[in-house]
Amino acid sequence: MRVLLVADVSAETVHGGAERMLVNHVRAIRAAGYELTLLTRQPHPDAAERYDLGDGVVEHRLSFDGTRGMAGLRQLARGAKAWWRHYRDRFDVVVAEQPFTIWALQRAGCGLPRLQVCHSFAHEEYATRHGLDWSMRHRLTATAMRRLERRVYRTASSMLVLSRYMQQRLESTFDIDRGRVAIAPGAVQMPSPMHAEARRDARMALGWEGPVVITLRNLVPRTGVDMLVQSAAMLRYDFPGLRWCIVGTGPLMPSLQVLATDLGVANRIEFAGYLEEEEVVWRMQAADLFMLPTRSLEGFGLVTPEANACGLPVVATPVGANPEVVASSPYNRLAADISPEAMAEATTDLLCNEVQHAARQEGLRRHVAEHFGWASHDEALIRQLKSVLR
Repeated sequence: MRVLLVADVSAETVHGGAERMLVNHVRAIRAAGYELTLLTRQPHPDAAERYDLGDGVVEHRLSFDGTRGMAGLRQLARGAKAWWRHYRDRFDVVVAEQPFTIWALQRAGCGLPRLQVCHSFAHEEYATRHGLDWSMRHRLTATAMRRLERRVYRTASSMLVLSRYMQQRLESTFDIDRGRVAIAPGAVQMPSPMHAEARRDARMALGWEGPVVITLRNLVPRTGVDMLVQSAAMLRYDFPGLRWCIVGTGPLMPSLQVLATDLGVANRIEFAGYLEEEEVVWRMQAADLFMLPTRSLEGFGLVTPEANACGLPVVATPVGANPEVVASSPYNRLAADISPEAMAEATTDLLCNEVQHAARQEGLRRHVAEHFGWASHDEALIRQLKSVLR
């Protein structure tokens, strides 16, 4: 079978969950013995139009200068028309990861059987990014994006999601029968465990003496990192040695730093900014607790099993798939509601829990291996791919 894998992100460099899932889907499809070609859009205007991913897989990229809205879609449509004219007879089936590049390919005439993967809704992501400057133009753009997604998802032969939550959302938002939607829970690579002596060395190098709460988030409104800052202020007297580490960047960083200063906890919170993946894992393994203060749009929350794989219990808001993923382990805590007060209460519960770090680390890693391993995810992906051509 000749598979065309279509995505809006590049597999060249992993920047987040979307790229990580794409890279592993490339691996899984090739491991199943299929011939594979990847079609994406240029990650930046100077990027090469072809990139060799190795193992016989080439990433083709449609010209894209980053323009948003209809102008960007027209640019993709033109590129897809020319590309499809040249490659149209080379594939048997399509696997699509996001909506925009596959929309352009459909416009170019691609009508091959298709497995559509859906991690979250693009129109909702767009709305949250512009929540602070919402205008009629943004409203119209979000409406157009929703219509585009509806067309893309409803024309798919079958679909794959990471959670029951997204399966339900597809049904309620786009009236897609659950019977067409398979679930393959998100998966993570298990890092080598950090043993006690290495953990002591890491904490000493970082200057961490007391308990440390860490998060890894894009600093945008939907991720709710302001609630972490407020929780830090609420807990500063009950846990005077407690420190906080925020890994990630985004437009809200300056305002979050101001908030920390205004609440008197600037000296307790480290804004670490962007870090390479190896250092992120190192810090998470050295920390004591992971906070996931999401306000909206948690289609799966891949960072939860990533944190658990590092031996970190997670405290999270009851948003999206969090009740499904976070609550799957008794070592994690789900806050009572979406508020800094509830997050502070759940954090207190975890910090006062007397489970030894080594025992908790072993339990969390065992849970991730059993429920969020790549073997079961790959099996579900390939099974659904095979069903498309039956």
